[in-house]
Amino acid sequence: MGRGFRDTDGVGEGAGTGASSARWGSLGPVTTTVRTALSRDVIARTALALTDEQGLAGLSMRKLGGLLGVEAMSLYHYVTNKDDLLDAVLDQLFAEIDLPRDVPDHDWELATRGGLRAFRAVLIEHPAARELFASRPAKSPAAFDVLAWSYQRFQLVGLDEGQSCHAFHFAVSFAMGHVATEMGTMALIRDGQGVDLEAIKDLTVRSVFMENRACSSEEMFERGLDAVVAGLRSLYDLP
Repeated sequence: MGRGFRDTDGVGEGAGTGASSARWGSLGPVTTTVRTALSRDVIARTALALTDEQGLAGLSMRKLGGLLGVEAMSLYHYVTNKDDLLDAVLDQLFAEIDLPRDVPDHDWELATRGGLRAFRAVLIEHPAARELFASRPAKSPAAFDVLAWSYQRFQLVGLDEGQSCHAFHFAVSFAMGHVATEMGTMALIRDGQGVDLEAIKDLTVRSVFMENRACSSEEMFERGLDAVVAGLRSLYDLP
């Protein structure tokens, strides 16, 4: 996909020699232009903010340029096409994962819990993050930094490269799946939407729904972390 990324495409955010802050209302964005220097990082941060407000479908070079106070074509000096723009946004997401880098080398459990909590925070703050993490390869310095830190935490306690890869995949898959459910069906259940408990005749099923409604997202995530840690400890005989 080349430079023919059109304004109507549902992807994009921008930065330029002029940036603008935006307030989103029922009639669309109200912007106040503030001049700033264009860079790939500025474009990525602006694009991420736009996707937070309007989703990936609402991301276009035209909107991105408007927020930054420049013509859409100016953005192509910093992002070459749609894929490159999404890579820049993904790079920004990886950079926002606040890993617990001060955890002692031997404490893989504390590192795993802290790393997954930080990952969950980014997934919740940025609704498009789940799709971007799941659909795009990690190929930037920020992404490699997160991956290297994560693999090394397991290698420092004796796991080989293959085991470290499997452990990482297992832990990340839990976080991705949990947040997808947490922000989707579980949110509806907790809000009392979509399920009429009185209509459920099976007492076991009804009790499950009631427990889900009573349990907070944070508590459910922490219980899942307990299961992840217990599983990794048992599978790899970790301390």
